[in-house]
Amino acid sequence: MDTTKSAEKLGSSVLSHTSPRRVSESGRPSFSVVIPLHNKVRHVAACLESVQAQTFAPVEIIVVDDASTDSSGDLVRGFTDPRIRLLHRSEPGPGGYAARNLAIDSASGDWIAFLDADDIWLPNHLADIAAAIARHPEVGCVATRYIHVHDDRRVPSRVSPQLLATADRPADLAGFLELWLDLGECPIWTGSAAFARKTLDMAGAFPAGRASRGGDKDLWLRAVARSPFSYVGEASAEFHRDSDNKVSKMTTTTSLPIIVETARAMIAQANARERALLRRLVNLQIALYARYSFKGAAVSRDFSRHIYLPEGIGAYALVAASRLLPTSVRRTLYRAMKLA
Repeated sequence: MDTTKSAEKLGSSVLSHTSPRRVSESGRPSFSVVIPLHNKVRHVAACLESVQAQTFAPVEIIVVDDASTDSSGDLVRGFTDPRIRLLHRSEPGPGGYAARNLAIDSASGDWIAFLDADDIWLPNHLADIAAAIARHPEVGCVATRYIHVHDDRRVPSRVSPQLLATADRPADLAGFLELWLDLGECPIWTGSAAFARKTLDMAGAFPAGRASRGGDKDLWLRAVARSPFSYVGEASAEFHRDSDNKVSKMTTTTSLPIIVETARAMIAQANARERALLRRLVNLQIALYARYSFKGAAVSRDFSRHIYLPEGIGAYALVAASRLLPTSVRRTLYRAMKLA
């Protein structure tokens, strides 16, 4: 089955959900698990086994083979679990965004939980998210803490007292932006997050065809603008940083992050507090991409004209350095920043 055209249509801002939704008679959430797959034959079995081991069972596990050229798809077909559905696309989409959109459009659960094919969940992951939803039925997004897994070490993801406090007091958009700015990074990692289907319907799709990276954060911002966010402080997912064929190692950061466009559009409808925070978020994301660009090619000229001044003077300096300094100097500075 070639579903490429269906996936391409989902690059727009609105998802077109067609599958009948399942809602548990007990009122508990019904989870559809979404897994994009592209050349992850060494990892996908462990990923699927971790989903099968959940103490709170999902209603379905949707794997989208994003034009793999290895035997990943064959390995998935070897699983006999009737909850596993394998969809196919004929061309790989950067970031797996079109694959995720296709899976969401095919999902029947009232909550969508995301996982990449090279990462895993601990057995309590969905149970912890379900408990958070039971405590706060108004939330549209729940994320958990996770572990960065490197070849030689395991590092828990960064948290703050304010982030942990959302377990009792979910955050609105302004609160979420404050958490993001305080941490210096998005509080939501894709593989540890679940979103209410109705929230994704309102927020729209992943930006397929419009971004090769950073499209997940773009959707999370749009989603939290529509529904409150809650966090689970216990780590229940593993982010495998040294796995095969990682998007973050195969794409560049020289183009303006798509979240800048989204945040700037949101400013027009935001209140004063949200506007100030969105301005800072734009500057933070531009500075982040400019800093990453020190590893290689300089960022585009677009970066400078999207910075909000005067508060973005630091970001402006990083962009200028990216464009003006020789590559060898930038790489030396990048290594120094990593060690700092």
